[in-house]
Amino acid sequence: MTQNNHHHPAPRETLRDWRTPLRVDGPPVPTPAVCHLVVGFDRHPASHAALTYAMDLAGRLNAFLHVAHIVDIDDMPIEPDRDDWEQRFADAVEHERTEACAILAALPGNWAYYSREGNPAHLLTTIAEANDALMIIIGTSRGGVMSLMERFLGESVSSKLVRHPHRPVLLVPVPTLG
Repeated sequence: MTQNNHHHPAPRETLRDWRTPLRVDGPPVPTPAVCHLVVGFDRHPASHAALTYAMDLAGRLNAFLHVAHIVDIDDMPIEPDRDDWEQRFADAVEHERTEACAILAALPGNWAYYSREGNPAHLLTTIAEANDALMIIIGTSRGGVMSLMERFLGESVSSKLVRHPHRPVLLVPVPTLG
């Protein structure tokens, strides 16, 4: 079901299909992890804050860190009628993977990066359950009209995770400057 790319990016001419679930495993470390953490990742600042926090926590707890990017509308290019729309979509998903793996390279412990389509709350929960994760870590709301609509309709990831508490959920805010 997942591919293991073992931390090697695909050459441009063989860019993978973004619809195919992906798992990239970080380099193994000799010390086995004592627990697992799951963190959601996307291009938003709160998500980056969540990943940074999760990496710090994983180091302190000697935890295996599972980083999940859910391919969604935020990855889609704006102009769907362009001939290169599909390529630009694949490039955006690949950029998320490259960025996450570059950040994760600083982690001295075990980690895996996942990229999949689907319902974010469901996929985060699925990864957490499969690995008996200690908790799920996500960034706080992005704000704006879309976040307000998602909260109103009960579709926000944090609302869904908190309503169906299979695992503790840690919300990480964006650090304030100043």
